[in-house]
Parts: sequence; C-alpha cells; structure tokens
Amino acid sequence: MRQFPIEVAGQMLQFDSDGRVLDSAANDVGTWSTTAKNQLRLKKAAGGGTVDIDGIVWAFNANNQLTISQGSRVAFTGRTTTEGQPRFKLAGNRLVVDPDGDNNFEFELRCKFGLLPNGNLVLEINGVQSTLDGYIEDSKSRFRFQFADKEISRAPSSLVLAGQWERKAGAADNADNEIRLHFLLDDPALEIAAKPLDLPAAVKVDPTRNHLALDYESASNGRRRLQFMGSLEIKPGFTLVFQIDDVKDGGVRKSRIQIQTTFEWDVARGALSLYVGRTKGPNSQVVEVGGSLQVQLKKGELSWDFAYRKSTAPGGPEVTTIATKLVFKAKSGNRIEIEYVQDGKTKKLDITGKVVLEDATVQGGVQIINDPSGRRVKAFVGVTW
Repeated sequence: MRQFPIEVAGQMLQFDSDGRVLDSAANDVGTWSTTAKNQLRLKKAAGGGTVDIDGIVWAFNANNQLTISQGSRVAFTGRTTTEGQPRFKLAGNRLVVDPDGDNNFEFELRCKFGLLPNGNLVLEINGVQSTLDGYIEDSKSRFRFQFADKEISRAPSSLVLAGQWERKAGAADNADNEIRLHFLLDDPALEIAAKPLDLPAAVKVDPTRNHLALDYESASNGRRRLQFMGSLEIKPGFTLVFQIDDVKDGGVRKSRIQIQTTFEWDVARGALSLYVGRTKGPNSQVVEVGGSLQVQLKKGELSWDFAYRKSTAPGGPEVTTIATKLVFKAKSGNRIEIEYVQDGKTKKLDITGKVVLEDATVQGGVQIINDPSGRRVKAFVGVTW
C-alpha cells in the first residue's frame, strides 16, 4: 500500500492505493474512485456525500509509470516496488488500473488510443498524451500491446483493444501494392485521429499456416510477431479473402480482409507468384500461399489446380483451379510458349529455356504442338507428368 497527498477543499488528505482516504491524523474519512471525466471522487464516510476533484492530470512517464498530478505537483508515481507492481488492463477500451497489483482495489480511466510508426502505443487522457514503450504481440489475432515498468522490469501488462481488423483506409484492394491493416475500435471516436491504429509494417501471408502475420522490429523490444487465426479462401482471379475469427476471450470481432492479387507464372523461379494489387508494380508485395500444384492431363491438354490449407484449424485441403487447357507450342526461332485459359480468358506466356525437355524417343510427357522435332515437355513449374 502506498499513500499520496491530494488537496480537497483546502485540506490535504492522504489517498491510499488500497482505495482508502485518510486525514492528517490517519483517520479514515472515506474512499476514492474515478469519474467518467477522469476526476478523483472522494466518497465521504458515514453518508457524507461525494466530492469530485478537478485539476487532476494523468500521464505515463518515460519509464512507463502512471503518474497522478495536481496542478504542477506530481502526487503519485506508480513504480514497481517490493510492496507491489501496478497492473493495467482494458475492459471495453477503458483503462483499468490496479495500483498495487494485489487485486483488492481498481479504478478506471477513459482514454483515447493511437499508434506511432515504430509500434509504440499512445494513450490520451483528458487531452494529455503519453507514449508507452512496448510491443504488439499475440497468437490469437488480437491487438495486444504489452509494456512493463522500465525501472524494474517484471511481467508486462497487456492491453487488449476491442474492435476489428480492416484493410488500411486508402489502400483499396485494387490499388495498393501492400497489405496494411488498421484496427477499428468498437467506438471509432476513441482513436487519436493524427495517430491512427495502423500496424507498423505490412502484414504477410505465413505459408506454413496460410494466414496473415505481422513481423516487425519493436523500438526497444526486438523482433515481435502478431499471428492471425481463421481461414483463407482463394476466389476467382486469385482474390484472397482472409477471415479473422472472433476471439472467445474478447478483443477481436470477426473481420474480413480481401486482397486483390495479380497471378503470374514465375518462370525464372520455377514457381507461381502472386503480387498484391490488380496490376503488378515495381514495389508490389509478393504473396506466398503454401500448398501444392496438381495437374491433370487429358488429350494433350493440362488442367492445373492448387491444393492449399484453408484454415488455421485442423482440416483437409481446399482445391482451386489455376488454369485449364494448358498447351505447349513451338514458335519461330526455337521459342516455346504456353497457352492457357484462366478465368475464362486465354493467355500466353513465353517460357523458352524454362522447361525440361525430352526428345521424341521418350514416351510420356506432353508433346509440344507445331514442333517438327516432336519434343515433349516432362516437367514445368515443379510438376511432372
């Protein structure tokens, strides 16, 4: 327990971190709490009514410690000591403070929230902004910010914001070349407009789980990761739809992130590549979806499918058709190209020198059309037939 002095109606009283209020003779005169305007409220003993105390300033200092000031005087600094460790959490996006960490007294503060480009959280209380030096990290899709007392570092406090994920405003599915996410609070008015809750780096697709993940370098806490849980659906045109599940213990409501991508055969890498955006640009983010190519050969034409893991939960693979009616054709100058149908449109791609060939004496494979030497293609983009 710790005490701090607050002047009430010309009298200096001692406010205790266990919720009691005492006079100069150490007599209990009431209890204290906070109001919806973040005032200190004294509830006098024996039915004496309440007094709301204006002029209280709440802020976090450079050590991530909550301070209470009256006027220009700092009355209380919530340090970690042998007597206890202050603990912080969010309930309905209200900051809940246990000044001793002993679970016997808590109070609430109404805040606004913002995020700096380096991933540090900004809290605004009655117009006063403070920066918490910590990190975003979670394995359940939540906007979970963790921070600790920088003087004596023990187990960090976790602030789990309530809301849902969305594609960053201004980054339209068909225009932007990165996957940037913004956290939309349940009450959008609680976001600091000049410091939007935009994640500090582009999110990527983790091909081992086939869902989104944020990997970034925290300002003071090293490499950190935020993993999203849910499902992936590959729609026509290789539009990727990520469903982020509700979290049962709170924080995140179901979210839907849609990413328009440009599909290309990467003949240089011998793989399939997806680029964020309707058109591929020089800075387009590459998306790698984990899965396996499957091929069917019928009457000299190939159908190419892609089997991928749809959900982060256990389950069987989902199959989507990449292209149908793939045929290999010989062109002038010993060039080779493929012609295929994707989303109802016929497309062509020069693949000279990027195929594995066998001569006409070998059986099997796909025969190249219009090739006078009768060559056959045995493998392409990691698939044999």
